[in-house]
Amino acid sequence: MSGQEGIDRLLAAESEATEIVSKARKEKTARIKQARDEAEAEIKKLRGDMDRDFKNAEFSGTGGGDKSAKLMADTENQLGEIRRLAEANRVNVVRQILSWITTVDPPPPPKGN
Repeated sequence: MSGQEGIDRLLAAESEATEIVSKARKEKTARIKQARDEAEAEIKKLRGDMDRDFKNAEFSGTGGGDKSAKLMADTENQLGEIRRLAEANRVNVVRQILSWITTVDPPPPPKGN
């Protein structure tokens, strides 16, 4: 084997190694792109699921608004009833308070010192 043949073999090996490295880089780039695409698809799916769950929860919360409105109406009705009863008994209450104020029942004086 002459010096030129050795150099030719080294150049061929270098060329082959360059091709192998280039092919490996292209495969790595392709795998990274595929992984990125799969991750984006999974993120898109999860985002859609979360949006759907949020809208369902929001809708359910809105349905609870009917209960809240009913509770508010019941409370207003009860307050109206209390006000009506207070107004109806106002005169009696005032008379009772005046009776307590104007009726003085003094205690007997303490027995001798």
